[in-house]
Amino acid sequence: MFGLGFGEILLIAVVALVVLGPERLPRVARSAGLWVGRIQNFINNVKTELSEQTGVAEFRQARDSIEAAARSFELDVNNNVRSIRGEVDALKRQIATDEAAETETKMNFSEPLHYSGTNLSDAPLVHRVSLHRQAIQRRRDMRPRHRITPKLRIRRHG
Repeated sequence: MFGLGFGEILLIAVVALVVLGPERLPRVARSAGLWVGRIQNFINNVKTELSEQTGVAEFRQARDSIEAAARSFELDVNNNVRSIRGEVDALKRQIATDEAAETETKMNFSEPLHYSGTNLSDAPLVHRVSLHRQAIQRRRDMRPRHRITPKLRIRRHG
């Protein structure tokens, strides 16, 4: 443990025997053994705590990298949705102008037809509900529905 060889331990034991005497040496050796055991136990606890903390740090790092990947994925999806909405709106305008031109040439209408679809650019891109809120909603859904039932009491006159 401390890098002591057999000869050094033997020298310490002889000095302790001379200084303490044969009566007190067993008690001192026992208490020294208990202290060494406590110190080793403390060191082991510190080591396990440090290993748990490094595990927590690794978990946090993994969580952060997953969240960053999710954010970048969400941004990519939102950008793709915006570009698709822009293309859809352009196609709607072109279809509306083509239909207007076609109906104008066929029926000689002076007023073009307008497409009455909803504007997709006003809709929210991606709706996210937190996992905590989802868990709360599942717990609410799993709760039994309590019905108030009247309790009939009979009074006895005695």
